[in-house]
Amino acid sequence: MAKVNGLEVNDIVKLVDDVKRNPVGFQSTFYANSSWKSGFNVIAETNKFKVGETTLKHKAFKVEGDHPKEFLGTDNGPSAVEITLSALGHCIAGGWGVNGAALGVPLESVRIGVEGDLDPQGMLGLPEPGKVRAGFQNIRVTHYVKSTAPKEKLEQVKQMAEDLSPVKDSLRAINYSSKLVIQ
Repeated sequence: MAKVNGLEVNDIVKLVDDVKRNPVGFQSTFYANSSWKSGFNVIAETNKFKVGETTLKHKAFKVEGDHPKEFLGTDNGPSAVEITLSALGHCIAGGWGVNGAALGVPLESVRIGVEGDLDPQGMLGLPEPGKVRAGFQNIRVTHYVKSTAPKEKLEQVKQMAEDLSPVKDSLRAINYSSKLVIQ
């Protein structure tokens, strides 16, 4: 088996073929349970997901979140909006790995920088509820990539990593821009 970017290319091909043959059987549901501790301090836990009709368990993961002190938190973890930006970067970086492997594009390194603009007036209902958006107004992504592949191939992988990202798609109501920096 050929291994590219840490993934077995035949495994990618098999998964794609399996989903083509049985799309309903691969419909998935993911779960997270968040427990409030105090103030903005919350612990989220994941440990299962569903594929088709089968519920599967995986290692339990916990993510502790909070707010910085400037926003009434105790700084026990990243804020929910930072976790959202991290999830977007995580998803796009993983997309580089799998799409690069599928296209035979070797990667030495990929780092995804994500910035998001948020106006606190929105979450505080100021100057009146609904007047200012509570979520991000803009998200900017920068792809820092080191590879021997030609720029055209890297642009293709970048586009696939973004266009096929479930997290980016979930944030589609936001102004989004990105750029590729080849290192």
